[in-house]
Amino acid sequence: MTRSSASGRTTANYAKLNFPFLTPAEFSEACESFLPRLHHSGITSRLLPSTEKDLFDGIETTTVREHHNVSVTTKAFVLLSPIYSLPVLYFSSTYANLHTGESTPITLVEDVYKYVVANPSQISILREPTIPAVSWSGAISQCEHPLYHDLLCFYIHPCRTSDVMNTLNEDPEIPGITLQSYLALWIGVFGPTVGIAVRE
Repeated sequence: MTRSSASGRTTANYAKLNFPFLTPAEFSEACESFLPRLHHSGITSRLLPSTEKDLFDGIETTTVREHHNVSVTTKAFVLLSPIYSLPVLYFSSTYANLHTGESTPITLVEDVYKYVVANPSQISILREPTIPAVSWSGAISQCEHPLYHDLLCFYIHPCRTSDVMNTLNEDPEIPGITLQSYLALWIGVFGPTVGIAVRE
């Protein structure tokens, strides 16, 4: 499906007027532009339709990776914070013992850091060289999912997002950030934490 920006702004004006903040319409357009990148990277993903016509509430992805003796399946959700007007990464994970096959939902923050969060060396391999390193220690909290209220999940608090995106926007190695490139750069910072790596 192709449509013009519901905000009525050009992407050039977007970057100058309100960067790094997004309206729901701008976020929806950014999601739609970003989905093919996820598919190209082999990441199972889908758009989450909104109750508002021609808008999307966000993106849902599923990744599976082995970590020590367990297989970790992570369902991640890229959603727009109505308070911060910035994307937020929510996720829920389960781990399965590779020997017994027994599957267990991850419900403790300690287990998130043990089984889900990539270690710094993994992040540096997955990250584009121009994207700044960010420590998520202490920034991951448990919450109720904003859309699926019966789903207990975790999220990375968006308090650092504005600073990170402004740093990227000022990087001479990166061309001006548009709605089409916004989430690709954003996921380059946040995604590797939970095993999401987007290829060029």
